[in-house]
Amino acid sequence: MALKVTTTAQPSINTTVRKVNIPSVNLEQLKNVDSAELEDGYTLVYDAATETWVTQAATTNVGSIDGGTF
Repeated sequence: MALKVTTTAQPSINTTVRKVNIPSVNLEQLKNVDSAELEDGYTLVYDAATETWVTQAATTNVGSIDGGTF
């Protein structure tokens, strides 16, 4: 037996949209980023000992990166 359902209510989402003006910032201007060794192809890696982000050469053995589900 087939079942047919009809609804008249439309789902809605209430939200607020705000415009935020953020000035552009260079990587070198960030307080917790050490970009002294910055070169093409480098990545940012967190160094827990210094509590800063440091630039580091990207390795070719990255493995699998799962960006998640959205």
